[in-house]
Amino acid sequence: MISAHVGTAAAGPAGETGPENRGPDGTGSPDIGVVGRVRERKLVSALLADLPGGGGQVLHLRGGTGTGKTALLRFAATEATRQGVRVLTTAWAPGEEELTHAALHGLLRPALTWADALPERERAVLHAGFTCGDTVPAPTELAAAALRLLAAAPQPVLLCVDDLDRIDTPSRATLRALATIMPTGSTPGAQVGMIVAERAVDGGAGSFPQGATVTLGPLPDPDARALVARAGRVTGYGEEQLVLAVAQGNPLALTELSLSGGPLGDAAGFGMLTATPRLAEAYAYDWSKLSAAARDVLLTAALSTSPHTRDILAASASLLGDDGAARAALTELVVRGLVVQSGDESAGYEDARDQGAGRGSAGGGSRVRFREPLMRPAVVRLASAARRMSGHAALGRSLGGSVRAAWHAAQCAAGFDEELAGRLERLAAGARSVTGVLVALAALEAAARLSADPERRGIRLLRAAELAGDHGLTDQALRLVSRIDPAELGAFGRALLLRVHDLLPGSSAAGRERIVALCEAARAVAALDPVLPPKLLLAAARRCRWQQVGASERDLVLRTAEKLRAGPRDGWYLVVLSLIDPLKVPRPPVPQPVPLPSQVEGRNLFSQVTTLTIDFEQAAPLHVEVERALRAAGRYGQLPLILVPRTMCEIWLGSQWHTALALAEESRMIAERTAQPDWTARATGMLAIVAALCGEFDRASECAAEVEESSLRLGQTRQLSLAVLARALTASGTGRYAEAYVRLRSLFADPATPYAFEQFWGLAFLAEAALPAGEQADARTVLAPFPALTRAGCSPLLERIVAYADAVLAPDDEAEERYRRALRPGIEQWPLLHGMTQFGYGARLRRRRRVTESRTPLAAAEAVFRKLGALSRAEQAAAELRATGWADGQPAEDAEDDIARVLSPQQLTIARLAARGLSNRAIGEQLRLSPRTVASHLYQIFPKLGVSSRAQLAARFGAD
Repeated sequence: MISAHVGTAAAGPAGETGPENRGPDGTGSPDIGVVGRVRERKLVSALLADLPGGGGQVLHLRGGTGTGKTALLRFAATEATRQGVRVLTTAWAPGEEELTHAALHGLLRPALTWADALPERERAVLHAGFTCGDTVPAPTELAAAALRLLAAAPQPVLLCVDDLDRIDTPSRATLRALATIMPTGSTPGAQVGMIVAERAVDGGAGSFPQGATVTLGPLPDPDARALVARAGRVTGYGEEQLVLAVAQGNPLALTELSLSGGPLGDAAGFGMLTATPRLAEAYAYDWSKLSAAARDVLLTAALSTSPHTRDILAASASLLGDDGAARAALTELVVRGLVVQSGDESAGYEDARDQGAGRGSAGGGSRVRFREPLMRPAVVRLASAARRMSGHAALGRSLGGSVRAAWHAAQCAAGFDEELAGRLERLAAGARSVTGVLVALAALEAAARLSADPERRGIRLLRAAELAGDHGLTDQALRLVSRIDPAELGAFGRALLLRVHDLLPGSSAAGRERIVALCEAARAVAALDPVLPPKLLLAAARRCRWQQVGASERDLVLRTAEKLRAGPRDGWYLVVLSLIDPLKVPRPPVPQPVPLPSQVEGRNLFSQVTTLTIDFEQAAPLHVEVERALRAAGRYGQLPLILVPRTMCEIWLGSQWHTALALAEESRMIAERTAQPDWTARATGMLAIVAALCGEFDRASECAAEVEESSLRLGQTRQLSLAVLARALTASGTGRYAEAYVRLRSLFADPATPYAFEQFWGLAFLAEAALPAGEQADARTVLAPFPALTRAGCSPLLERIVAYADAVLAPDDEAEERYRRALRPGIEQWPLLHGMTQFGYGARLRRRRRVTESRTPLAAAEAVFRKLGALSRAEQAAAELRATGWADGQPAEDAEDDIARVLSPQQLTIARLAARGLSNRAIGEQLRLSPRTVASHLYQIFPKLGVSSRAQLAARFGAD
């Protein structure tokens, strides 16, 4: 029976296509399944727009399996239906490829009701074409009759043809002929357009000279991420990155692939995700057309951890029992365009997978590469379990005792095998890429399955869980840990379990007893493993840092670290010391020996030390370097630990804060999606601080509230200091300096707690708020210990912050000299501090009535703040400038011109602020004046402007 495929896309209300029903690019509704492909959708829209004028356009879509050809056809059909265009569609149907004109009949059958209006000759041609009589019309003749038929339609017609390369040959020839004659306009009244889709197989698809041909490639990264998000199959950031890496922009793979929360399958052995039934079905037609021998060779190539032709042929010959048959089958695959044989110089997808899993090439020779990489997991899915087992066994024999053979041997092993489990561990250790984690996780799971000793089995599962957490695969980590019985673990296994538990969601709220347990575990395994104890002590030190514990816990961690360290400049020991008391870190904070660029773990530790000691000049390039290495290795769970410190550096070193905002937002997103609530709170705190500095006060307040809630929930009270900084900056940014001072003063309430970056940051802002808040004396008591703490050789930024605070809080007769010291050359590398110092100096000069001298630093401060994006600070500097009589940049509204003629520059500034609704105290805090002085100015301003209230003053300025 011949199937018909008639377009039935639903139209909008009354067929309307208003802006509310269209996508963001204006090409169609966003609910019809197409993400991205903006250019292609615009071509479709142009074709539809041309139909009422006579049509004749042909759009030819070419692309590999799953590239979205069918989705674009659906988009076109939906848009056409909404515009009142009749849609006729056809596509390949299984079993119809041998039926003459089956696809053409399916396309035209709804239109045959118009055949009565045709001349006898055209009706006869159509009848002969679809009844398979003795005489079959030529393609050009049948195409002409079909065009006459379509011209009889009472409305424009769009033809949508999918799978042109698979439909029956006569239909394909006729449709090509129809596409050729459509643009000639030889058929009066024809309003017909055609969209044709077929697979892009090199040399296998003809062109459409009269139409536009578009080859669908991979989706760009933003569209690929949007499609993954809309599919809703992935649960976290690490899994999303894996899907993006495996799918390589293929829309079908982006919507189908995921880890699915279960054990990894055969495809993990070559760094791929398991194909879903739908993804496998996309390749079922190619699979069905192969000979039995070619299927076996294709399966062997798909399973093989080696890309070398000799290895694949050896395993295939073993499977088939005939070397000649294996070679003939491989030739069949090459002829059909499913695989490509190439030399070493054409390293492609498989070579990348090979290297990523630590399976380097053994030398020269030909290699087998899948033309469409996604066919590999699809073939594995299409083959039977028994045949996959046979393929693994053959590959295990052909690859001998190599590490690469271990994966194949493990798939066939039924009992325990410690030697094979050890080889699998070596295979896992070699995986160093985004998708290599799949190889490593699958290898460690297989090694655990082969382990007769319960503790070794548990340790291997814990190694896999730790690896999964490091790569941001939280669900996988939780699944692996759930399979472990703690009662079966010895001292080392329990210590490793403690380490893994510390990485998992829900562990942050553990109290001080966890610090003691971590230190005890580090001592217990110190003689068994050199790597685990530092990890345990770093976890304990982080708890000391963020849980704000007592001196006894801090001393315990330090004593344990000193006992286990290799030397006073051991990298991990310096990080522990930096977390507990950064001022005790030796200067300069450089581990010995200095880690090389290739030593990522060492460079990572180095970057943490320099960040915690606020040595941002050294830290910033290290962060960039380590972040790049972590992304390349797919260690997404570690990214927040780098991105949050990078945000800190950008706040002080950056010349424009859009970078800091982007880093804070990305770090929060990744921390959320890798289930790290503690780092989510820290990233949110950084976002709150940057938002407050940028003048986004509502956002800053929202983020600060999130940090406060998270801090209480997680039991990490030290994180409240981030919220304090954000709220204080919000208060000072809106002129509420007294409130800002009170909040900042709370950071220095506990003298027993070692100083950290929050206090040093807070010192700068506290000194800034002290003068307008009238708290200079108290602020000097806070500042007093800092010069001794920042001994010679400490971080340059710390020295400059202390110098700035000293200048701001200095007595009048000493202030100028201290400001000059604070502004000595080099301060420009910290733009925020530079702007604050220039502003403070300029404001002090203006208050001392040195108006002309004050303009230069105030103008410099305004320029720095505007470039940074600190708009409220820039406006404050501009207000100070206007108060000096400098009119550059002053608003030019006519109403204000009249006001400016009767008021002094300072009175004009006060009047503007009062018109905005600020109280006398708030105005005084902004302008460094007392409320009484502000009231005195307003007493003079009101009669000059002929007003008697603030409401009338606001009306004069046109304020809302």
